[in-house]
Amino acid sequence: MRNTLQKVWQLFTAAEQRKALGMLMLALLMALAETLGVLSIMPFLSVLARPGVIQETPWLHELYTQLDLAQPRSFIMALGLASIVLVIASSAFKTITQHLLNRFVHLLRHSISSRLMTRYLAQPYEFFISRNSAELSKTILAEVDLVMANLIQPLSQVIVQGIVVLAMLALVFAYNPFTALAIVLVVGTLYGLIYLLVRRHLRHIGTEMVEANRQRYQTCNEALQGIRDIKITRAEAAYLQQYQHASRTQARHMAASETLSQTPLYLVEATGYTGLILIALALLLKSDDVAHVLPALGLYGFAAYRMLPAAQIMYRGFARLNFASATLDSLHRDMSLPLPAAAPATQPAIVPRREIRLQGIRYAYPSTPDRPVLDAFDLTIPVNTSIGIKGPSGAGKSTVMDILLGLLGPQAGTLSVDGKTITAHSLPAWQAAIGYVPQHIYIADASVAANIAFGIPRDKIDMRAVERAARAAQIHDFVTRELPQGYDTPVGDRGIRLSGGQRQRIGIARALYRDPPVLLMDEATSALDGATEAAVNEAIRRLSGRKTIVVIAHRAASLLACDELFNI
Repeated sequence: MRNTLQKVWQLFTAAEQRKALGMLMLALLMALAETLGVLSIMPFLSVLARPGVIQETPWLHELYTQLDLAQPRSFIMALGLASIVLVIASSAFKTITQHLLNRFVHLLRHSISSRLMTRYLAQPYEFFISRNSAELSKTILAEVDLVMANLIQPLSQVIVQGIVVLAMLALVFAYNPFTALAIVLVVGTLYGLIYLLVRRHLRHIGTEMVEANRQRYQTCNEALQGIRDIKITRAEAAYLQQYQHASRTQARHMAASETLSQTPLYLVEATGYTGLILIALALLLKSDDVAHVLPALGLYGFAAYRMLPAAQIMYRGFARLNFASATLDSLHRDMSLPLPAAAPATQPAIVPRREIRLQGIRYAYPSTPDRPVLDAFDLTIPVNTSIGIKGPSGAGKSTVMDILLGLLGPQAGTLSVDGKTITAHSLPAWQAAIGYVPQHIYIADASVAANIAFGIPRDKIDMRAVERAARAAQIHDFVTRELPQGYDTPVGDRGIRLSGGQRQRIGIARALYRDPPVLLMDEATSALDGATEAAVNEAIRRLSGRKTIVVIAHRAASLLACDELFNI
């Protein structure tokens, strides 16, 4: 439990930790208001049972005198109204406190998910090679919610309701210590035994639920993204079965968690009612004076009314803490990912004047560290020339491209521009000079213009630059003549309304939108027909001499426009 609380506390920023302490102070004030509300019923019931108590109790007599009321009946009404006002004020303050607490918790959800996404986006490209994108999406969108709903929110309730329970117990203890001890022993033993019995099972099903949720997200992601292949291979039933198995497992474990969290409620309610009757009978046997029995019974009854629901909320919170512990471990691990030092935002782009050089490059992927893809690799790219790189599959062509892009850092060797080594500090400035066309183009569910000016806010898109890039990519005529809204036409999810060649040309236009001095193309014309590929090659030929271009391709026709060929 201590380890869980430490991990939760570490999820908070310094400002959120201070707000959490402020919430704790509000909870203390709320408990004080609850205590005053419960305490206010005792003098009312005492005077109601026997008005002569006014004369027997000094402080009641003093209050009666100060109010200068005509008769005891008016005093009873005044005490009743005062109790009502105190209880209503207590409830109002409790409502405000609960709202502030809920607001704090839900804003915390926003904060944690935003910071988690920031950490993911700050990780090097190698991180994403070894982590499934569906798993990362699940952590941001689902596991943060699970931790909030099953851990942080219940934990906040445990603390708040725990303070209320302690306040009620302190009140009962001040009135009758033996009764307070009996309540602690009976209720505490009931909840403690049930908690000890279910704790291990809750932790077990919580771990299984995390895995089931991961499978659920991954299956859903693969099924929807690969719908074309699934339809062709008739694999719908297999994916549906896989999803249903994971979803059913998660549903069963969620139901088990809810049941185990609610189990003690009915038992404790029955025990509380039985205890209240026994206390009433014991008080009646001890004293025949209803004026003494009724106030005590009112105190115990009202305290039980406030305390038992709070105790149930506390138990449920502890149960959920165990259920969500596996999810917390996963979230805490990813929230501890390192954040690289921020590079200055105003660095000018590193524009090559003489050459780009890879020297002594060695790179092996993390999964196969003893099998380098590149070893002692050298490549010199003179400025304003076009270099074609060819070679068989698996030779390392795409790895060369990723190192040039700065996505992968070599284990040995350097990437340099005009003799200056590109470091982590200068990498953003180098990438600002690069236009990149991958083999598989990511198309957002947005307009053609938004996809070409990728990452630019809609109101800041330069339409002249969009059209210039589209003409160079040989797609301007198609957009203006065949699309109903021209550059404002939505292209659908992943560009489903476009052909493969059209998506590829949008990718080329995207790379040219910022008019970069360096253009890197990785199988960029593989999806184009012969005529379009020839047109793109002609565009590359026209750019050669004005830009530094590196083209990776399998087909010789894709490299016809290059000044020099390099074989791996």
